[in-house]
Amino acid sequence: MASASDDIPIYNRRSGRVEIEQVYGRKWMDLFYGTPWGRLVTGRLLCRPIWSKIYGRIQQHPCSRGKIAPFVDQYGINLSEVRVPRDGFASFNDFFIRQHKDGARPIDADATAMISPADARLSVLSIEADTRLSIKGASMTVPELLGGVRLDVFFDGGVCLVYRLAPCDYHRFGYVEDGVQGPVHVIEGPLHSVNPLALRHKPDVHCTNYRHWCVVECARWGTTVQVEVGAMMVGSVVQHQPAGGCCRRGQEKGYFQFGGSTVIVLVGPDRLRVDADILEKSSQGVETLVRYGERVGRWTDTI
Repeated sequence: MASASDDIPIYNRRSGRVEIEQVYGRKWMDLFYGTPWGRLVTGRLLCRPIWSKIYGRIQQHPCSRGKIAPFVDQYGINLSEVRVPRDGFASFNDFFIRQHKDGARPIDADATAMISPADARLSVLSIEADTRLSIKGASMTVPELLGGVRLDVFFDGGVCLVYRLAPCDYHRFGYVEDGVQGPVHVIEGPLHSVNPLALRHKPDVHCTNYRHWCVVECARWGTTVQVEVGAMMVGSVVQHQPAGGCCRRGQEKGYFQFGGSTVIVLVGPDRLRVDADILEKSSQGVETLVRYGERVGRWTDTI
């Protein structure tokens, strides 16, 4: 049984309070990551991409539509923000990759504001002098995150922003700044959950899971990297510009199909001042709820 010590605290900027996250599939999370035999089954079987593909196909079947209304009620999803097809959503996955109406996620008008690329729970980490960073107890380097590619010179002493998306979140993600996106690199790997409950037992998920990454050369703020990490029961990560191309601040970059997932943004040193409330909560090990297009910090004028 889960205890209060297993709760996930989340800072809600709008209410100014720390709240407890309602975890989708909590009993299964406790079973498959909270017990020795469950972790064995997960590590040898459930984390394999084939099971996520099978589950994804089930969520694409019309019979899955019956899950939508209970899911909306349980997580308080505001359908007035959503583009609902005239005949309703064709499947649960169709609902999962829903699009928002224009204006539902306004992009911060201040050109010096760094915006969130997703609706997510944000934590911020410093990239140490040896390009080592720690995510939920797992120590890893930037090259490990990028599958061995050495981009150390750009990020030594910089900032790593980790945006964790829960299953109830809007699962489309965007660009944080104007610039030119390079080609998307795909790193194969298993599909473990990215939920903090799972990370306590499998803390190296972000540098071992299936993931995509690309360099974005920002027009005003220099080189950044954006990483999209797949997770258990994510059918796929869809990129709109897999070969790269010009991009705009707030433009949709792609979307995750069913399951929790993560977007990671790497920024070089002296480029960004993260908002004080986010930094404070991150130092306490508490993630901050943010929305697509919302300001999370301010860019500096140093390149």
